[in-house]
Amino acid sequence: MAILIFEHTNTCGGERLATTLRDYGHRLRTRRLHEGDSVPVDLDDVDAIISCGGPQSANDDGNSWLAPQMELMKQAHALEMPIVGLCLGSQILARAFGGAVEKNPAGLEFGWHEVTLTSSGREDPLHAGQGWNTSHFHHHRDHVSRLPAGARLIAGSAKCKVQAWALGLRTYAFQYHPEVTLRTIDNWAKDEPGVFVESGLTSEQLREQNRRHFAGFERVTQRLFESIALLLMPVDRRQRGLVKDLHY
Repeated sequence: MAILIFEHTNTCGGERLATTLRDYGHRLRTRRLHEGDSVPVDLDDVDAIISCGGPQSANDDGNSWLAPQMELMKQAHALEMPIVGLCLGSQILARAFGGAVEKNPAGLEFGWHEVTLTSSGREDPLHAGQGWNTSHFHHHRDHVSRLPAGARLIAGSAKCKVQAWALGLRTYAFQYHPEVTLRTIDNWAKDEPGVFVESGLTSEQLREQNRRHFAGFERVTQRLFESIALLLMPVDRRQRGLVKDLHY
């Protein structure tokens, strides 16, 4: 059994989350949809799904992989398989379950911004030990404007109300980028120099933000990834063939 990872660009994959999952004994299977890989037609040999970020719009039904990915997410959720969405992945998840995605009226959110846990987020098992207000890296223009029915809002920010949310016990989504490395941030800045004009940041300010925030961010997100590896996607579910997640 493997965790199925959907990538939508060469510059935004599972990154540090994928590394942690491998370190905890998980097998990963990556489908690079932007390079022509197809979405599997079923969940054979799959025990979890991660959908990564990318420059595409979750509303662009012209992407041939979008509808099949949403359908597979719905199948996995019905079977109580863990699902994690990151940035674009969060937006795809929201659409799959009846939510809405729109352009953020606040415009581009790029750089380091504070994310605040809601009361539900402060009680969420994956966020145990997380600070109520923490700095995370953001790079998005669209946002989840309406959550799916029954979803719980986990965290928000000044420019984006929906920064993290959950549906049921095993489907989680993050608008910000907990997975990034400093190299990822540098690559984005080099590939899209226009983000500096659009966000009002300078490259010097971004480097200073990286210096101030990355070490603390790395600690809290590593704790989140370990919770995902041990609580949301525990290896013993695969080994014992469990249907219910005994860690909740």
